[in-house]
Amino acid sequence: MKLSIIISTLNRIKEPLLMLDSLTNQSFKDFEVLLIDQNEEAILDENLRKYFELLSLKHIKSDIKGASNARNIGIKQAKGELLSFPDDDCEFNITFLEDIYTYFKNNSFDGIVTTSKDRFDGKAISILMSSKSQPIQRKNILKTVVEFGIIVRKNKIKNVLFDPDMGVGSPNSPYWSDEGPDFILRLIKEGLSFNYCPQFYIFHPNPVKKYNLKTTIRSYQYGKGRGYFLKKHNFGKRAILYYLFIYIIGMLKGLVFFNRFMFLYFKEGFKGRYEGYFRSK
Repeated sequence: MKLSIIISTLNRIKEPLLMLDSLTNQSFKDFEVLLIDQNEEAILDENLRKYFELLSLKHIKSDIKGASNARNIGIKQAKGELLSFPDDDCEFNITFLEDIYTYFKNNSFDGIVTTSKDRFDGKAISILMSSKSQPIQRKNILKTVVEFGIIVRKNKIKNVLFDPDMGVGSPNSPYWSDEGPDFILRLIKEGLSFNYCPQFYIFHPNPVKKYNLKTTIRSYQYGKGRGYFLKKHNFGKRAILYYLFIYIIGMLKGLVFFNRFMFLYFKEGFKGRYEGYFRSK
């Protein structure tokens, strides 16, 4: 088995099925799918039946919530040489896995991180991500790493897992982001090498196309994770002040454009980053 695709899912039906559809259409076929199902009800069971015939699919049910916990379950059960961690609302283009496998055959990096695009408008979902291929280092990690773009050689990660106190849905902490940069940075400290490869991309919906109540809540939760990440890895006050300044500018833009939810989005993002850095243990 060449690749293991580890997908965590909760409270969604349509999105993970679209992801599985994109996997059935892959030009490269030597892979397994581990679907870590954290739903309390069997909302996916009936819909998954056909995919057992089309894919090497393991449907793993877990009572433990949190994206990081789900990925760790997948890592422990995966049989592939390469591990991939797409979100349940991602989709792969038809040659994605073939392109990735070829890249690893021809390069010695222990892992790579891809970028992402919105399927409908083709635009990058984050303007903060770099557009240039480059080795991933501490100094550029927040411009090159997103969780669902990580692909890593399984035999290299050894006992390093995702921090269960970071990431969406973490049951024991409020730090709902940056588990990917945290994971990669800890692996780099263990001597692993990663390259950022924006020539490869995953389709992923843009979560902040509009400013509204949902994105405002998300801004606080993800902001808290960013602040915590910066403190956990001793980036210093200069780093957190940079991100706080960006969100002050965002609040001012919200005021200038009389956009209440834009203002609230950046206000809550500021608050989350401040609390994650200055009030976390």
